[in-house]
Amino acid sequence: MAQSRIEDLSPVVKKVSVELGPDRVKDALDRAYTGLSRTVKLKGYRAGHVPRRLVERYFGDDVKKDVAQKLVAGSIHEALEEHKLTPVAPPRVENGDVKPGEPFKYVATVEVRPRVEPKDYAGLSAPKVDVNVTDEAVEARLEEIRRDQSMFVPVEGREVVELGDYAVAEYEGFVDGAPLRGAKRDNVLLEVIPGSLLENKAEHLVGARVGETRELAVGFPQDYTVVELRGKEGRFQVRVKGLKKREVPALDDQFAQDLGGEAKTLAELREKIRQEMAAQEKERKEGAQREALLSSLVEKNPLEAPPALVERNVDAMLQGMLEGFHRRGIDVRQLGLNVDRLRDDLRARAALEVKGYLLLEAIADKEGIEATEEDLEKHYAKLAGELNQPVEKLRQAFRKQDSVESLKGRLRQDKALAFLLEKANLT
Repeated sequence: MAQSRIEDLSPVVKKVSVELGPDRVKDALDRAYTGLSRTVKLKGYRAGHVPRRLVERYFGDDVKKDVAQKLVAGSIHEALEEHKLTPVAPPRVENGDVKPGEPFKYVATVEVRPRVEPKDYAGLSAPKVDVNVTDEAVEARLEEIRRDQSMFVPVEGREVVELGDYAVAEYEGFVDGAPLRGAKRDNVLLEVIPGSLLENKAEHLVGARVGETRELAVGFPQDYTVVELRGKEGRFQVRVKGLKKREVPALDDQFAQDLGGEAKTLAELREKIRQEMAAQEKERKEGAQREALLSSLVEKNPLEAPPALVERNVDAMLQGMLEGFHRRGIDVRQLGLNVDRLRDDLRARAALEVKGYLLLEAIADKEGIEATEEDLEKHYAKLAGELNQPVEKLRQAFRKQDSVESLKGRLRQDKALAFLLEKANLT
């Protein structure tokens, strides 16, 4: 049996010191050398007949390292069970040395969930979710769609750039006289209006002729994604290759039909846009409401979040962000993202969510809130409608991936959150 003692480094980080007796070390070494002796080959000896002293001489260091790992693997769970510790991540182990006739000692750092006794969770402050999509917002969105569906056609009978044109151009950027990596492009469409070349705008091309090259200055903002370029000025050699103008389709029933959706009239398209915008605003405001509620809950119930859970949440947030870029057709490699900085920016929000959901679980325990089979079935039905998939197919997918218990945990947290909202002070 392993001997162990525990030391609290924080409410969520424990140091476990473990010691195994010399007999257990001897047994592990004997098994390792016996097994190796059966297979090892040395000149002058048949396989399985190499003396142990030679095996120890030639392979002792490797055997001791392997035995140390096996002794840890075989005893760490004993120590965790003895102290009733449930890690939220694999323990970080500092191995000792394996020496015949001596105890084997090692130290494991373990992260655990904090003990939570929630209080003062009735009457928390959070904003109401009021959804109001104005006619002006609908028309603005309709105009965006209309512009997206427009065509670019060549300008006839003119070779001089005018304000409002779209210049077909090639350019290359330089900083401090040196070519800027990734800033050489061809057949770019530049809108000739005020703005930065970083946004594909180039007012200073007004008056240029097709075939002419102009040098444009570009200032990189202090919050530019590429850290090395922040605050610097670039010089871009821009050659005009052609002129185009935007032809915007007429706003009528035919326009609605050409979009290929369910809307067959302009009125139906407006209503569809209104519904979509309302759903988006509702989702955004519900997210803000949830974050405000969790912030208020954590403020009244300060606790420490296990670092491993925070980092896991940062990973999930970052992955969701990258997948969002991919869905919108954005090549992340061209953004020059500083991943370490992004992780730092996300960490505070990730920590808040972890603390909030630890408290939600504790509140669910205290209030007897559970996710029922009926809750699961409602979730399957909702998901099936969103994905246009049979309910049974989704149900089987969750079971096959052993994700049902994880789903029940999320639904239980959602019910705890809904419980808090019922008792919240919404303003």
